Amino acid sequence: MATAEPRSAGASFEFEGRTIPSGADDTIASALFRAGVRTFSRSFKYHRRRSLYCLSGDCPNCLMTVDGEPAVRTCVTPAASVRRVARGAGWPSADRDALSILWRLRWLMPVGFYYKSMIRPRWLFPIAERVIRRIAGLGPVPREPSESAKERLNHHPDVLVIGGGIAGLAAALAAADGGERVLLVDEGAIGERIAPGALRDRIGVLRDAFARHASASILERATAFGIFEGPLVPVIDADFLHLVHPARIVVATGAVERHAVFPGNDLPGVWLGRGASRLAGVHGLSPGRAIVVATNTAEGLLHLDVLHRNVTRQGGGAVVAAVVPASLASGVPAGIEVIADGTVVEASGSGALRSVVVEAAGRRRTLRCDALVLSLGLEPRDGLLRQAEFEAVLGAGDVARPGCSAEEAEDDGRRTAGAAVPEPAAASSQSSAPQLGSAEGFVCLCEDVAVEEFEHAWDEGYRSTELLKRYSTVTMGACQGALCHAHLKAFVRQRSPGSWTGSPTRARPPARTVRLEDLAAGARVPLEHHTSLHERHVASGALMDWAGTWKRPSNYGDVAQEYRAVRERVSVMDVSTLGKYRVAGPDATALLEHIYPCHVGDLKPWRSRYTLLLNEAGYLLDDGMVCKLGDGSYYVTFTSSGGDGAESWLRDWTDERGLTVHIANVTASRSAINVAGPRARELLSRLSSDACDAQAIPYGGLREMVVAGVNCLVIRVAFVGELSFELHHASRQSEALWDSLLDAGREFDMLPHGLDALKLLRLEKGHILIGQDTDFDTTPSKVGLDFAVKMSKPDFVGRTALERIAKLPRERSLLPMTFAGARAPEEGAQLFADGAHVGNVTSSRWSPALDCGVALGWVRHPDGAPPSRVMARDTIGHTEGVVTKGPFYDPKGERLRA
Repeated sequence: MATAEPRSAGASFEFEGRTIPSGADDTIASALFRAGVRTFSRSFKYHRRRSLYCLSGDCPNCLMTVDGEPAVRTCVTPAASVRRVARGAGWPSADRDALSILWRLRWLMPVGFYYKSMIRPRWLFPIAERVIRRIAGLGPVPREPSESAKERLNHHPDVLVIGGGIAGLAAALAAADGGERVLLVDEGAIGERIAPGALRDRIGVLRDAFARHASASILERATAFGIFEGPLVPVIDADFLHLVHPARIVVATGAVERHAVFPGNDLPGVWLGRGASRLAGVHGLSPGRAIVVATNTAEGLLHLDVLHRNVTRQGGGAVVAAVVPASLASGVPAGIEVIADGTVVEASGSGALRSVVVEAAGRRRTLRCDALVLSLGLEPRDGLLRQAEFEAVLGAGDVARPGCSAEEAEDDGRRTAGAAVPEPAAASSQSSAPQLGSAEGFVCLCEDVAVEEFEHAWDEGYRSTELLKRYSTVTMGACQGALCHAHLKAFVRQRSPGSWTGSPTRARPPARTVRLEDLAAGARVPLEHHTSLHERHVASGALMDWAGTWKRPSNYGDVAQEYRAVRERVSVMDVSTLGKYRVAGPDATALLEHIYPCHVGDLKPWRSRYTLLLNEAGYLLDDGMVCKLGDGSYYVTFTSSGGDGAESWLRDWTDERGLTVHIANVTASRSAINVAGPRARELLSRLSSDACDAQAIPYGGLREMVVAGVNCLVIRVAFVGELSFELHHASRQSEALWDSLLDAGREFDMLPHGLDALKLLRLEKGHILIGQDTDFDTTPSKVGLDFAVKMSKPDFVGRTALERIAKLPRERSLLPMTFAGARAPEEGAQLFADGAHVGNVTSSRWSPALDCGVALGWVRHPDGAPPSRVMARDTIGHTEGVVTKGPFYDPKGERLRA
């Protein structure tokens, strides 16, 4: 049977240097099993050999890397269109894994060992961590960008049915018969996992009847992984992220057969009944040549019958014994040995199953076999049901009543669909929990958690379900507790009688593993904002790049020449993306005094001040300028990335304090052009009859001017470290003003500059970029901006937090550094001092003006003060740097104050 030809052969895929043929009905796992593959993976911790087990996607044993994607459930993934398959772990190969020695060394790795070992010396754990990460895992994560092009679709059915079994189909059909719009979702093809027979035939009849309804929709091979408030159910298939907004939901996700715990329960050759039945009945393959079936359910007898008929007929093996309760013994086919009221107590074999030990009537006997099929009850697959605490959701079939018959499931589905106003979901609790009678065996196949590790964790004091779960990592693997959660409950209940209430815990999404790229399906930048000068930049050959939601010029083809134009002559830059607001009203000053840590009330008309925006924790949100106009109102600016959020910040504080303030967001209606360089004043004087000398517009001043016939609010700024004027004007006149500036600038060999030059210019002055040089807990003092904070003010946002933080020792600071040599370190380079890691570089460039590398970086204070010298380590090599003070370029600010 293992070498049988696939049905409808013709397709194939590559598997570790071999070509594996596959049929039209094959999954990856069935094709591999037919080709003789028995080791499908190696276990997470001990690298034990693992083979097929459930064939329903509920265990970790078949996880492989498929076309570069790790952790794919090959037992439910069709082989069609697959190109390459590989096992994710094993050295030198998964078949012969040298790391399987870890099982014999398990006494060195007790539960929670990584919390307690390798702590001293401190340098040891980072090394050990890299080794642990290399040994564990399910395969390498691809580094290249995903080619996924999934989009989003929204659905608004009256009823969403999750699960295409007999209960789900009955519920969907009943709702559609009642005139409702119904969407049915199943994570496989409907009926494909059921062996041919009466049940599969009935599923086909219900499916065809449902599909005939005009109001019916079916999504196959689509996974619903969560139920959120609304309700909202995200469903992922090969092409779309479906966002389903139903009026009510029926969960009919069925159940998974119970995972039994005994010594050797993870050996290749141990199967769950539904998996073995599917292998034989659907794929025409035998799970082994000598098969022992252990069951205590009527469903188990059906699996036994499927195995007996298919395996015997095709000559691939035989069912040699059935371990069943005496009440079911009469249902065992003739010719199969019956072991009445027996229990499987052990499975044995070196790398694969060779025999099982069965106990009956107080006696033990050993049965030679290479396949053990277990059908010992059901555990509801109720992860979705347990997420829906406050939504109109009902369960139907096995998920609510595990073990119900097909007829009962169909009736249950019809009743559930007919509920006019369902009660909030009540997660199932009717399955009887298993008893952990064995002192050995694996409880969690995903994380290699054995019974003895449970015992150790309990003895160490981890006695609540939550803590025991976290410490042992049980239920935290790929199956999300589908196989092991019942055993966790049983373990706690047996040791703390009366502590378990019997009600199941709430679950949280995802109920199935989901890729991040699928969650982001259809995500796009909501708007591509353009300034009024966008077409001018494109026509000039600018390389446009993203800056938040804006498209801005990175450069115009020669960054070095753009930089020199600013430093030596004059240049212009489009800065229209700045957030710009008019703030007026009787309480305008009170509002700005409250949100800014600097003084605003003493600001004279036609003067400006650099400002910071802090949150209540004293951390930097943004920076900008506040300008006092002649009528007493204010013109305030924020960064390009912070401009959108500034409006809600201003309005929230206005409402919070009950102030009378008028706030106008003029970002779109007002553009701005920065004219910068030693000859900036000369350029403006060519285009305006208004004075622009140092007395008319002093450093920190502003005034209204007419430039090239355009009314402008001209603000003296200092970001690039040269004489600079921002010309704020009506957006509709932006192109005319830009053209006039460029025409007049030809006399000075003027060039426009983009973001690439700007980042170097501002870095030479030591100016920070919010978001690049700051992080979530940046305070003004950490980045050298104490001058912008006046603690003498009685009140401002963040003041209390800054007082508290000031009493704590400084742990790190953003510091300027210079690097001699041929290059500057890469941004993100790690910083070391005396061999110890002390920080990282946030901004770095080679400075033509200083003939050295300049950088800003976060540096820890290991001895209460920062080191004076650092070593930057990046992808190229090492660069030695010196920690300095103040701006790198023009430290006294003489050029910008000209």
